[in-house]
Amino acid sequence: MKIELDSNESGKNKISAYSAEGLRIGDRLYQSSLILTPEYIMTDWPPKVFSDLAPQHFDPVIELAPEIVLLGTGSRLLFPDPDVLSPLVARNIGFEIMDTGAACRAYNFLMGEGRKVVAAILTLEA
Repeated sequence: MKIELDSNESGKNKISAYSAEGLRIGDRLYQSSLILTPEYIMTDWPPKVFSDLAPQHFDPVIELAPEIVLLGTGSRLLFPDPDVLSPLVARNIGFEIMDTGAACRAYNFLMGEGRKVVAAILTLEA
């Protein structure tokens, strides 16, 4: 689904489209789970699907010192076990859980507001 025209405001990592093929950020298509900030993309985030999520997967997210984390759970909204999110809770980092499409849209909105947002995005299943 195309989200909006890619204005690539001041070189920020804006998601322009997402599908089962991957996420389009700028001119590049990313086909694996990733961690995204307006300035940074981590393409080797280990969980491939929702059932892979574990607390240690949020260590690189925490290192980015976010104000809020958006967890995109794939093509459906799924809620992880509370233990999985315990590293965020322990550090008082806000988070929202949503399907990947909603996480992409929310990320772009919060990024546009200048918020310190991190998106942890699981790929959509084909």
